[in-house]
Amino acid sequence: MKFLHLDSISNKLALLIMLAVLPAMLILLYAGLEQRRQSIENARQDVLMLTHTMAETQNHITRSTRQMLSLLSRLPAIQALDPEAITTIFKAVLEQNSNYNNIVLVDLSGEVLASGRTFSGTSLADRKHVREALERKSFVAGEYIVTRVGTANPAFAFAYPVLNTEGKPKAVLTATFQLDVFSRFYDVSTLPEKSFIAVTDHQGIRLFYHPAQAKTNPVDSPVQAKNWKIASDAQAPGMFIGKGSDGLRRIFAFEQVRLTPEDTPYLYVWAAIPEDYILAPANAALARNLLLMLLAMMLSLFITRIFAKKTLISPMQSLVTLTQKFAHGELESRGEMAAKPGELGTLTKAFHDMADSLIVSQRTLQANEARFRLLMDSLDELVYVADMNTYEILFINNHAKKQFGDVTGKICWQSLQKGQSGPCPFCTNKYLLDGNGKPGEVYSWEFQNTISGQWLYMHDRAIKWIDGRIVRLQVATDISDRKRTEEEREQLIVQLREALTEVKNLSGLLPICASCKMIRDDKGYWNQIELYIKNHSEAEFSHGICPDCAKKLYPEFTDEKGNIKNV
Repeated sequence: MKFLHLDSISNKLALLIMLAVLPAMLILLYAGLEQRRQSIENARQDVLMLTHTMAETQNHITRSTRQMLSLLSRLPAIQALDPEAITTIFKAVLEQNSNYNNIVLVDLSGEVLASGRTFSGTSLADRKHVREALERKSFVAGEYIVTRVGTANPAFAFAYPVLNTEGKPKAVLTATFQLDVFSRFYDVSTLPEKSFIAVTDHQGIRLFYHPAQAKTNPVDSPVQAKNWKIASDAQAPGMFIGKGSDGLRRIFAFEQVRLTPEDTPYLYVWAAIPEDYILAPANAALARNLLLMLLAMMLSLFITRIFAKKTLISPMQSLVTLTQKFAHGELESRGEMAAKPGELGTLTKAFHDMADSLIVSQRTLQANEARFRLLMDSLDELVYVADMNTYEILFINNHAKKQFGDVTGKICWQSLQKGQSGPCPFCTNKYLLDGNGKPGEVYSWEFQNTISGQWLYMHDRAIKWIDGRIVRLQVATDISDRKRTEEEREQLIVQLREALTEVKNLSGLLPICASCKMIRDDKGYWNQIELYIKNHSEAEFSHGICPDCAKKLYPEFTDEKGNIKNV
């Protein structure tokens, strides 16, 4: 009996599945869900069929009204706009058609000319159906109104223009339909309790609600906004599950009623069945099936506990204990199941192999870590890693520890700087991350550390850390000597500039008089040559007489060469 060989985990599981009632549970669950789905689908079909029947009934009423008004518009009395004859006709029509509240003829200004009911000085110029009949020159459907001619009653209106021989309107016929007549056409006696049918106009105003619910669903008031939005946004008949104005969840169906397929709806017909009525039987069956499943599951667990404890649970517990030891670092631990045949033995041996691999990897990792530490601690640069969001130091090398101590776990700008109230402006993610939040290029900058006084040249970049997060790696090189050399050079340049400003040179063309030898300055004034040179250089003058001038000015005191004689 190879199938009953208990050293195989797959065979054990197959045996447990057979002992359990999983197939039965799945069948029961499927049957319950299918019954629930079928109940909902049947309810959908019922309410959709009901709304379609209501829409067809309304279309019949509309067609009848259109035919009646079209016929009336052609009568000679109405063409002649004879009030007395028209009134007689209207009364006769109303006697034969009790569904209508009234039939009225108005002129182009909306004033009532004739009515099947008593009236006096009434205007219907503001009525939607009157305005649209004149604009469109065709039969139109109106909206919910309260009649003004005769007794004030809730009604729904239609209108038809009376045209002359040239096709221009000269009056409008209106017919108002009694809303309570809807109950004669729509019967909900066969529907479940708390079901309803309703009719609304194009604005969602209730024209009819049956059975009547004056407190929660009164006629002449709008339907619930959420439900109205679903229906008004739809372009075709539809169905949804939601709450009505009375707070009861129902399966709603609706259908639009149009004069033509291209027109916007002028009426909406509704039908709804309580959700609980549809789902209660299916839910009860599903609950019963779930209870049976629970009992079967408990029985299965009991059998499994007794039968599988020795053959499956105990070996698995031994394997779990082994893995827990591995998790606590006891990689040298070994389990007895490795020497036994079957899948558990194979699995235990695989765990042993994994432990051996982890030991090798651990040793390799430790060696790599030691090399990394040696490399980092051999550098003369400051190296540290910090979290990009919290600025927590995750790693710092030995060179930096000598200056700042072991500040691992502390905030970098608090530990590596002095008197700083927040991160430095260069330590921002925008310099290190690209537009997708990924590590970007190296960002280099320099600054003077406020603790050591050193000038540091920073190489800053984002890297992926060992735990997968993006962190900041900073490598800082001491450039204090370079900075001192730069400062000394700057000071020397300043000194040279100051020395140069003290030196005055004469250069360029000097405008000098050919006769008196006076020089013209840049302002146009003529100056003695010695005064000009004194003002534009460091030269000073001492005065004497040259030999030629001495002979010319003092010939009696000079010899032939111009030298002063001894007297």
